[in-house]
Amino acid sequence: MKNISFKNYDASIKDLDVETGVVTGYFSQFNSIDLDGDVIMPGAFTKTIAERGPDSSKPEIAYLWQHDTYRPLGKLMVLREDNFGLYFEAKMSDTSYGKDALKLYRDGVITQHSIGYQVIKSQENTDMGEEIDAIYEVKLWEGSAVTFGANPNTPFTGFKSAEEREDRIKTLVKAIKNGTYTDETFGLIEFELLKLISLVKSEEPTVVTPEDTEPKEDNKIQEIKQFRNLLNL
Repeated sequence: MKNISFKNYDASIKDLDVETGVVTGYFSQFNSIDLDGDVIMPGAFTKTIAERGPDSSKPEIAYLWQHDTYRPLGKLMVLREDNFGLYFEAKMSDTSYGKDALKLYRDGVITQHSIGYQVIKSQENTDMGEEIDAIYEVKLWEGSAVTFGANPNTPFTGFKSAEEREDRIKTLVKAIKNGTYTDETFGLIEFELLKLISLVKSEEPTVVTPEDTEPKEDNKIQEIKQFRNLLNL
């Protein structure tokens, strides 16, 4: 597989049944400009689904765990475009990482999907008010459930606000304290949490007055200390 690109999207889950192992949602969203200045247009998946999707004569589009081709999560039963994006329905396999993925969806830890694809047809387009690369056709190799993204649009830098980042930290802390995942999955969650903590620490402000060279705390530092107490740091 040459020239494979990866693009992440906020995980939009329509339905999840942990007992039966069925998950439905979206791998991709149309008309959404990402940080790379790319936007996938409606119809981009039509040909690849017809040729390689679940209902084709040669199904080859995989549903993976963390882009790992050695860890297929389960079987894609439905893959189609609708007005929102690339819709899927899948049945999870009874594997440790399949079970973990279901729990992570349920617990709000998995918040992104990522697709692995090759661009077949694209064109620069300024109709949306800025110069973008509009992608009109792709060859889709896989859709992955990811705990954090592999490109610049990740939970480390992709938050719209400090509040969103704080909510993510709380979710990860809760998952570590109460989750029942495999050791490897716990490791992935801890890795993301440590990255977020490192980012928060790097943003710690220091206020120094002319009268006193000792650092003084502002409200942001107080908030950071509260998070450290939450994390037992």
